[in-house]
Amino acid sequence: MSLVARSLVRLYPDAFRERWGSMVEDEARGAGWKSWPNLIAGIADMWLHPAHWPADSPAQRQRRVATMGITVALTAWFLSHLAAEQAGPLPADGVREWVTHGCTTLLLLGIALVAPRPRPTFNAALTLLGWAVRRLAAPTALGTAAVVLVHGGLDADASPPTLRTAVLAAWWTALGLGAIQIPRIFTGVGADAVVPPGTGRLRAGVRTLAAASATGGATILGLSVTSGGFHPLGAAIGAGLLALTAVCAGTLRDLRDLPPAPSSSTARP
Repeated sequence: MSLVARSLVRLYPDAFRERWGSMVEDEARGAGWKSWPNLIAGIADMWLHPAHWPADSPAQRQRRVATMGITVALTAWFLSHLAAEQAGPLPADGVREWVTHGCTTLLLLGIALVAPRPRPTFNAALTLLGWAVRRLAAPTALGTAAVVLVHGGLDADASPPTLRTAVLAAWWTALGLGAIQIPRIFTGVGADAVVPPGTGRLRAGVRTLAAASATGGATILGLSVTSGGFHPLGAAIGAGLLALTAVCAGTLRDLRDLPPAPSSSTARP
């Protein structure tokens, strides 16, 4: 039982574990298996509220919220793109284009607002480039291989079904890995490479992401249950986008309690 408790505690964010990990593990070990549901709920709650993690400065909290915003945006883009590629949930070409382009435009705007700003130094650019190469090398190689095969003469009708399935799986795996790895770039680089957005810009960006998730999710979910029968995949994607809207709402609530970062005139050198 102690092994299970220790494994669950390891799923908490590093900042949480460094400060309270040993205490939580001791309490869980004493309570036994009865503590597991609370541990799992606590893990989910902490990852959904990065502004509550222990931090050395308000700027560090802002950078964590920015990373959460980027994660939400890329997840919403992946889900809306997946829905647009399916013929069932979105049968109308006009609706498919609106979901693809409309949501993508809002998500790009949201990312532009919440993304940390690179510092205008050579060392900062080199640091960001190094993290990007390490995190995105695998999904880029996988996606490039799929594109080369498709545009290099892969016949959808004459090719073996196994090959077509492998290429399709490689493409979606590349997109999924990219959506996972891009936020990890911003969690890896430090304050010497990027400047987090201010609280006002964070609020505007998260509201934009919430609007994108809400409109896309409501559209996909509505069409999945009313357009030519029930489409389980479309309904699941729509529900997932609406869940991301709830995440954005929780983040906005956390931002109201986020301490303001010190101004440049009062900050110590």
